[in-house]
Amino acid sequence: MYKTIGVLAHVDAGKTTFSEQVLFHTNSIQARGRVDHQDAYLDNHELERKRGITIFAEQGRMTIGDDTYTLIDTPGHVDFSPEMERAIRVMDYAIIIISAVEGIQGHTETVWQGLRNYHVPTFFFINKIDRDGADVRAVMTQLHKDFSEHVLFVDEPLQENYVSSTIMEWLAERDEKLLDAFLNEALEHGLCMKHLQSMIKNESAFPCFTGSALKDEGIQELIAQLPLITGTHFEPEAPFQGEVFKIR
Repeated sequence: MYKTIGVLAHVDAGKTTFSEQVLFHTNSIQARGRVDHQDAYLDNHELERKRGITIFAEQGRMTIGDDTYTLIDTPGHVDFSPEMERAIRVMDYAIIIISAVEGIQGHTETVWQGLRNYHVPTFFFINKIDRDGADVRAVMTQLHKDFSEHVLFVDEPLQENYVSSTIMEWLAERDEKLLDAFLNEALEHGLCMKHLQSMIKNESAFPCFTGSALKDEGIQELIAQLPLITGTHFEPEAPFQGEVFKIR
């Protein structure tokens, strides 16, 4: 299955470092670059390396299990919002990177609104949890207040036949049939996972993960969960249709 997933954030939240880690751990690139070292695979334009920020949307291809992903790294600076919006139009899913220190910033709100306008199912990755001043709980409070009460903190890695008791309860609170089964201690993990997949697709659940892109924490765990929480559907017999978002 082919899927397109975008990575978006306010400038300096660690978006490109996160993307480089994902590409490295899926054997798509041989070495991880860094924006501040001017050797990032995704920030390869002379202007980007000189200024130390992402200016152009850039993509990489990676394989996870039986799925092939096109990962799109987008500009985080508000001046390049049109470039970001063009990329959003072709995304199947999106990951918003938020600093655990700075929390939600101005451009993060622009990103969120753009994804909602185009109905792109969205995940969050709270980054820089290793930094002094990091406060994951405060960021979660912000997300629930400013973005959606349906942001789901993933306290244990999701598996096809296992979700944590906290997530199980969260799901049961939002569906009467699940709640009845939960109260009778008959709620199955597999059913929870299918229900969560449907909620993600319908934009009624926004899973949130944590880690440190620079320290390579939480990245591989997120990669392992992507095939479970991302799904696409297409009609192979239907007429071909595509959208060009970039020409080079």
